[in-house]
Amino acid sequence: MLKLIQSLTRYRQILPIQRINCPQVNSSFSTAQEPVNEQKILEKLRGRFPSASSIHVEDTSGGCGAMFNVSIETSDFKGLSIPKQHKIVYDALKEEISKIHGIHLQTIVSD
Repeated sequence: MLKLIQSLTRYRQILPIQRINCPQVNSSFSTAQEPVNEQKILEKLRGRFPSASSIHVEDTSGGCGAMFNVSIETSDFKGLSIPKQHKIVYDALKEEISKIHGIHLQTIVSD
């Protein structure tokens, strides 16, 4: 195990992890999917959770719409387990989630 860790450490020193910029979608292609952005997710969540006291969406992929942090605080989650809360959000964002790489979700029950 120690040898594996040492070899991985050497590999990391030789080839450091680099941030890769994702290409921008060329809007001239008619077959290109419309990219997902913070505003689109925010609007969808505001429509699904109109009584939410807080909704925060952040694109963590450098603006290319691949990864998002989403935080929602609403009384709609009262009495629901965290997996059920997340399922409601995932169902609301089903179309957007199919176009992105990942999402980090935080749900908060407001009073």
